[in-house]
Amino acid sequence: MGFISIIENKEIYSFMLNDEQWTRLKDKYKNLSIFMPCCQTPAIPKKNKLGTQFFAHHPSSSCSFSSGESREHQLCKYLVLKHLHENGWNVIPEYRGETPSGETWIADIYAEKNKSKIIIEIQWSPQSIVETKRRQEKYIASGIRAIWFMRTTKSNKWNVLDYQSYEMPVFSIWLDKETNQLTTSGAFKNWDSCDLVEIEFIEFFHHLMTGGIQHSLKPNAQYFLQLGFNRVDCWKCKQSTNTIMEINYFIQHKAGLTKVSQISIEQLSTAHSEILNNPQLLQRYEYGFIIKRFSKTRGNVYLSNGCFHCDALQGAFFLHQEIDSSNIRYSELMLIKLDHETEIDGLWYYLNQ
Repeated sequence: MGFISIIENKEIYSFMLNDEQWTRLKDKYKNLSIFMPCCQTPAIPKKNKLGTQFFAHHPSSSCSFSSGESREHQLCKYLVLKHLHENGWNVIPEYRGETPSGETWIADIYAEKNKSKIIIEIQWSPQSIVETKRRQEKYIASGIRAIWFMRTTKSNKWNVLDYQSYEMPVFSIWLDKETNQLTTSGAFKNWDSCDLVEIEFIEFFHHLMTGGIQHSLKPNAQYFLQLGFNRVDCWKCKQSTNTIMEINYFIQHKAGLTKVSQISIEQLSTAHSEILNNPQLLQRYEYGFIIKRFSKTRGNVYLSNGCFHCDALQGAFFLHQEIDSSNIRYSELMLIKLDHETEIDGLWYYLNQ
């Protein structure tokens, strides 16, 4: 079983032909010069029950070549190859390459478009995290970004989060044997959601390739910061002041925003706390300086809210007791840059709502 054959002295990949073209090829292949490139024996165009178009050796062939891949693995590769080809990528299955230091590797799918280079790996058989990382390091050393789809079940789709990162885009995939539906997971709708999305495989892959699925720590991405306030009475001067109860971060896709993190005052980076101490923001939203203050209750210094009027510490414990989520009011969105201190969890998000 393979994706390529030599037809009338031309290399033809099965995913290049649509259903109608494939049907015509099956009808007339006996009258064509059509061979398998591995052994030059006659090739037969076929389509299996999963819908994968492929070339098979003629029964008379003695060729011993076999990919050793399951039908499910082949289906995933076929769908990705077809999608990339139809969207202008030059694609090569079973691509051989090597790192600058001379280490060799073989990728399920290699694709190029303009200056972009990517690798897609379908891992249908079990593979350890150590081995996955070892292979990924080879691709990184070769200057190529690789995406992994690891076979799981619906119930253990969470397993990919154990080693998922921006540098290691790993997503789960499984096949419904009754419907032959491939489903992919590994991304959240937003920070407030409690479950991973489950999307048809190629739809997920399309969104991933077009920016509709992004990592919360994607380099050079646009981020927005938003403050959530509660109105409280200062324990010291008794006047009403706003206190920051939530600090929310968003990333943008097209016209929409997706929440990717929510942190407390104490988790703020130095750069972002300085942004919040802009006099115009303090006046507009009537909250005190965000600075480090000494707490007698804690016996130490920590980054905290202050009263808008007297600057007295509005203690974290006190505010926790006073928080009223139903009455939180939110600031405008502020365009910011992330820095290495910003405490945002590195997760993937599905932005196409």
